[in-house]
This record gives sequence, structure tokens and C-alpha cells, in this order.
Amino acid sequence: MSPDSIAPSTDTEALLFDCDGTLVDTMSLHRLVWTEIFARYDFAMTSAWWDQYANVALLPFVRAAIPDADDALAHDLNRESIGMFMERLHLIDPLEHVIEVARQYHGRLPLAVVTGGYRDVVVPTLDAAGITDLFDIIVTADDVVNSKPAPDLYALAAQRLGVDPQRCLAYEDSDIGMASARDAGIGRVVDIRDWPI
Repeated sequence: MSPDSIAPSTDTEALLFDCDGTLVDTMSLHRLVWTEIFARYDFAMTSAWWDQYANVALLPFVRAAIPDADDALAHDLNRESIGMFMERLHLIDPLEHVIEVARQYHGRLPLAVVTGGYRDVVVPTLDAAGITDLFDIIVTADDVVNSKPAPDLYALAAQRLGVDPQRCLAYEDSDIGMASARDAGIGRVVDIRDWPI
């Protein structure tokens, strides 16, 4: 994928960035944390399982590993995972090839983070990467009833920025995230997995 194919077109009015796996490599740390948690329930996470479930909403994610889990257990485990994640936040890696796009257009176009993560984890993650101030708004799972793959997060981001979704460009690293953006009417979605580092 050439640099030209990832750049905004002249009619783009806002840039929307997923967080985990797009702006920062947190997924390996999330995977490590959840591998430890699920091991207590005799569930051995595989790469194929993680690829399928890593970006889904909390309850379906937990139930895929612990089928009889209820909402209370899912939230308890999520709180535990957050604590473990925060203790190891120094291990995350900023994805500079994507962040560079945000830096280039900071102050020129409205920029948003649009993530299925929760604010109390996302903001410290962006802080640890030193990039929080690049973004005009941060839209998280706390802001909607239905997180990705539902279109709600991207629709809300465009609304809060006051921009027609068709005039937005989203950067994503998952099929679920790209489906969320497209279903919200986002005009163009770039899969950063195809992007040379």
C-alpha cells in the first residue's frame, strides 16, 4: 500500500482512528492479561480464538471462553484485566507509522479516537504513548449502548465532530472495526494491516 493510498483525499473533513492495534500496539498486552485470567478457568487461548474474539463486546468475549459466565462475572474479570493492564502499561508500543498521519493533520482536520475500549484504560494508554493531545475527541465504549461491530461509535464520533460521516476517513486494524465504520456510513476506511511499517 503506497503512502498516497492512506492519505486523506481533498474532500475529507475528519480523520477517525481506532486505538488498540491502530495507534498503539496494546493487543499483545491485552492478550497476555486475558490468557492469564482465562487459564484459571481452564481455557487455553489460541491465536485463532483471539483473532476471532479480541474485538467483540465484553460479555460475548468472556462467554466465548467461559460459556456460563454472567454479566457480573464478565465485569469483575474486566476490572481485574484493567488493573493488570495498567500495571504493565509501560510495555505498549506506539505505532508510529499511523501516529505520523495524526501528527501531520493535527490542527488541519478534526481528529478523533473511536474505540471499543473503555475510557479509563484508553486515555492512560494514549497518555503513555504521548499522543492524547493530538485528538479533538475520544469516543469510547462508555459513550454508547452498542460497541463495535455496531456502527454507534463511529456515528457518534462524526456527530460530535459535526462532520458528515461520508466525509470522514477511518483507520482500523480489524474486520469488526471496519464493519462498524462502514455501517456508520464512513466514506472511506483504511485497513492499517495492509500498511507497510
